[in-house]
Amino acid sequence: MKRHAHAWLGLLEGSFLMALGILFLKSTHVAVGGITGVALIADWLSDRFTFGQIFLLINLPFYWLAYREKGGTFTLRTAVAVTLIGVLTDLLGQNIDVQLDSPILGALASGALVAFGIVTLFQHNASTGGFTVLVLWLERRWQVNRGIALLTIDAITIISALALFGAGLWLSSLLVTVVMGLIIGRYKPQNPQPQLKKSSYAPIAVPMPVVTMAQKNQMTNRDKLA
Repeated sequence: MKRHAHAWLGLLEGSFLMALGILFLKSTHVAVGGITGVALIADWLSDRFTFGQIFLLINLPFYWLAYREKGGTFTLRTAVAVTLIGVLTDLLGQNIDVQLDSPILGALASGALVAFGIVTLFQHNASTGGFTVLVLWLERRWQVNRGIALLTIDAITIISALALFGAGLWLSSLLVTVVMGLIIGRYKPQNPQPQLKKSSYAPIAVPMPVVTMAQKNQMTNRDKLA
């Protein structure tokens, strides 16, 4: 029971960090890759839907892929995390007015918050959904390298955002990507109970000397004479 409570609390913590980071991104119009970047572009272009609603809708098609690639537990936790991120982002946006004049400061703050949110979700067997699951499916189905596919998708998203909202923010967008990469790159899957590797070397058998019956008789007679 305690372990399950800890896992769901971790989902809430990671989603809250993600929501805070997205608020900083929205306040400075700094471009970012991934499904978050696509939702931000749609939010900036649309006055009818909120970021949370767009984020939830965009992620719907990826749940099936997540179930096929990662199983039911991962899919359920990812769905919960995506829902929390969308709801918390809208709630925080309605109650907190974030105004930053420096895109560089916004890039540092948002990059760190979003990255720590993603790492927290990773540690509790969840994700923010979207393109991470898609590239795993592309690699299995079409042998497309996952790193190249994810980098291509992120590049297209960032270039599209810069083309729409001004290429002058390219340095801040690059800074967000670097900060997130440095933090997420330090994440290592935890293995609290590592198993000891079995030795590949077989014990060396020492040959024992063979003693014949004649030698035994000689040894017995020698002992009697002594």
